[in-house]
Amino acid sequence: MQVMLLALCLAAEPSEVKAVPRATFGFDRVDLVSEDRGTWLNYDLPMFSGYALSGVVRLVEQVKVSLRLPWQGFYLGLSIASQSLTFEGAIARRLGLFWTVGLQTRLLFPAGVLAGVAWRVAWFRVGVSVSAFTTRGWANLSGSGSGAFPVHVLPTIGLGVGRAFENSAEGM
Repeated sequence: MQVMLLALCLAAEPSEVKAVPRATFGFDRVDLVSEDRGTWLNYDLPMFSGYALSGVVRLVEQVKVSLRLPWQGFYLGLSIASQSLTFEGAIARRLGLFWTVGLQTRLLFPAGVLAGVAWRVAWFRVGVSVSAFTTRGWANLSGSGSGAFPVHVLPTIGLGVGRAFENSAEGM
């Protein structure tokens, strides 16, 4: 019996093994409107007609370059206004739907978190999140006055363009 089982195993053709592509470091996209913090969308855009120069400067500050990290689903975002480490997990990969969580920093000082969903199609990414952050920084660690730790919670939208999304199981 054991000899017959061994003969069957040796005679069987090995199944074709597909190599799973490994995540690599590299460019992913540029977010023209970044989900980080959300202050431009919520504070500067509504006042754009009265303070256009300030609005343009803050728009440029929040434009973010996102880089793929060597671990599947992790991204590093870099802009003048903030830096972020985010993770995207699949909700429905074939539809391009993902959930997103991330840590936001300002000059590498942990400043907040975000959570939301993202939709990727072709060269575009649209994200809708909630951002919770503080205005504290390295210069004001302990706070002044009442010692309160102000936290702002804002809805955010991210609009990015970049690397083409592949909606297959191996994509991304």
